[in-house]
Amino acid sequence: MEIDLALRWRTFVDGEAIEIDERLFSLLHGIEEAGQLNFAAKAEGVSYRHAWGVVRAWEARLGAPLLVSVQGRGASLTTFARGLLQARAETELALQPTMATNALLASATINGAIEKDRRQVRIASSHDDTVLRLRESIAADNREVTLEIVGSEGALRHYRRGDADIAGFHMPMGELGRTVAAKLIASLDDEHDQIFLIEQRILGLMSRDDKPCRTIEALISGEMRFVNRQAGATTRLTFDGLLGARGLVSEEINGYHDEEYTHTAVGALVVSRDADVAFGSHSAAQHFDLNFEPMVEERFYIVINRELDNTLREFVSEFCGQLEFDDRERIATDEFAPTVAVIKRVHNAQ
Repeated sequence: MEIDLALRWRTFVDGEAIEIDERLFSLLHGIEEAGQLNFAAKAEGVSYRHAWGVVRAWEARLGAPLLVSVQGRGASLTTFARGLLQARAETELALQPTMATNALLASATINGAIEKDRRQVRIASSHDDTVLRLRESIAADNREVTLEIVGSEGALRHYRRGDADIAGFHMPMGELGRTVAAKLIASLDDEHDQIFLIEQRILGLMSRDDKPCRTIEALISGEMRFVNRQAGATTRLTFDGLLGARGLVSEEINGYHDEEYTHTAVGALVVSRDADVAFGSHSAAQHFDLNFEPMVEERFYIVINRELDNTLREFVSEFCGQLEFDDRERIATDEFAPTVAVIKRVHNAQ
């Protein structure tokens, strides 16, 4: 961005600061050059009547005549008007080098801020280890990165209103895709969004050996203390979908309203005996050596704005292209960087 600084003149009328119209200076200069208000008006692109009105209005504000009209000989400037033009010319001549220098400094400052903003990346995402690795990789590329952990719904809301450049979100496979995934897909737009698959995982019940839980129905007895994910998390939406499919009521589950923000956090509560059961990922259950009852397969995606600079999008694309999947042969080629139509197909959300 290139900045240009210009001088503006103000005068005080009845104690109020009023900026002198630049058009007045142009008209006075034109009259001085051509000796005719009509010629000056044409050069300025206004009518004679309008030009005459500008001059008369400023004569009243400045309290002094600006023109001397001589019939048959056009118009000439008064001594006051010539003094006004001379003062303006001398002032601009004196200040122009300073203004030019400061214009360059302002341009450099603004362009530096733009470049800094361009290199800052804002991520809003559901908790996921791959997203944490993405953040570390972007930071290692000499970019400033902020990461806000929110549920999938919240991440996409941040992204859609422009508060995040990248959003991470989960979507369940199978029948739950008709409801849970469809709700999230509504936030995506092929024209503005570039989507990448970064992980597949299994969700299910996590419990300890001394108090195993194999079915969601077992939670209704109230004998087991459940710990839930926060409202807006896809894991929470998926769990609610499983309850609905079974005709179960969440209020009958002891601990349904006790919330944590990550799979690791709910797993830690189970292993520490502050809870008996949680609904979370297989990897979290393995980490804490907990029993795991698989129930739902889901996929994790990130979406990035196509309007971001190409170097960042290329960096993210390369990062995603190097990710490893245990069952890569089960994933079609068009599912690694899917369109909205492909996501609808994969998640049964047609």
